[in-house]
Amino acid sequence: MYAFLAAIAAVENIVPPVPADLAVLLGSFLSHQGVTTPVAVFLLVWLANVSGALGVYFAARRYGRRLFGTAAGRRLLTPEALAVIEREYLRFGVVGIFFGRFLPGIRAVVPPFAGIANLSAARAAIPIALASGVWYGGLTILGTALGANWERIKAILSGLNRTLGWIALVVVVAWVATAWLRRRRRRRERVLVAANRALGDRLPTGEHPAIDPRAAALLVLELAYADEALTPDDRELVERHLRARWGLDAPAGPTAPAPAQGRLAQYRERLAGRFGRGQRLALVESMWQAAFSDGAIGAQEDRLMERAGELLGLSAAEVSEARRRSRAAARPGA
Repeated sequence: MYAFLAAIAAVENIVPPVPADLAVLLGSFLSHQGVTTPVAVFLLVWLANVSGALGVYFAARRYGRRLFGTAAGRRLLTPEALAVIEREYLRFGVVGIFFGRFLPGIRAVVPPFAGIANLSAARAAIPIALASGVWYGGLTILGTALGANWERIKAILSGLNRTLGWIALVVVVAWVATAWLRRRRRRRERVLVAANRALGDRLPTGEHPAIDPRAAALLVLELAYADEALTPDDRELVERHLRARWGLDAPAGPTAPAPAQGRLAQYRERLAGRFGRGQRLALVESMWQAAFSDGAIGAQEDRLMERAGELLGLSAAEVSEARRRSRAAARPGA
């Protein structure tokens, strides 16, 4: 009986429909028949459940990103979704893992996503162990206290799981709605999103990382889409060139409308407040090198670099000097 209870509790982390809760109640119920003892039932089930959850966590931590880095894996979980999961895990931390382990339909995915988000073993194991201890300890006490009244035990568990199921549903709906609103906002603010991504998050040292030329090229492309002064042929030429040079994809869904002057001023203030002038000048140089250094789309250079200066809060003279430095650096023998 003990081996059966332990196996059920461990397998629940891999096959969520497995009725581990009922198995624990059954084990506690059988203590009145002398078949089990409540302490042994709790300890075995708790240890087995935590071991199973940590096994899934370590497997996901080791192989998860490799799996989702494949073509099939990216269809299941896009890199953007993976980044959101990692951010949310870092945001809610041990508290989110702890409460997530109580919710039906969610508890089984908490350990693997903690592994994929590369949380440390301690940050994952402690809340998982505490939550399992509270949950299975409570079920053991319930099954023991109600004694031989098996039907009442099942009714209480059913009501509890139903309540927790509704809570889980509300949590999922709220998360989906929030993600949809954020995605919609990012779609409207693609230029700002691309600029933030190119400028990069500040490192623990207080410095910003070197600018990724591919991210700089993507910002040029987003500026081309958002600039009403460019013709459709101009945009197609810029897109074709940057896609061939950097492997950029066309944006998913309809392109964002050109930001109005008021919104562009807001973008400029937000970027200037977050990033220093040196970092913004470095981005202008990287944009020129990524998009215009080969001269293939030189006809659009003046307009797009002007728009880059407006977005980044740089004067025409500063942009011109940044372009001059980039040209000098690109000359053979420079």
